[in-house]
Amino acid sequence: MEKYQPAQTAGVTNVEVDLATGPLTVDTDGPVDAAKIVAAVEEAGYEVANP
Repeated sequence: MEKYQPAQTAGVTNVEVDLATGPLTVDTDGPVDAAKIVAAVEEAGYEVANP
């Protein structure tokens, strides 16, 4: 499991991803627009299979 610094998406406090199997866990401090998280993941060069 890889841990990353919180994304530049407002409200995101922690990001973890298992690069071997694919699950991504995003912790937030409140409601966050899922489309913004998907956009941040895609901007980082990854594909979102099941938003």
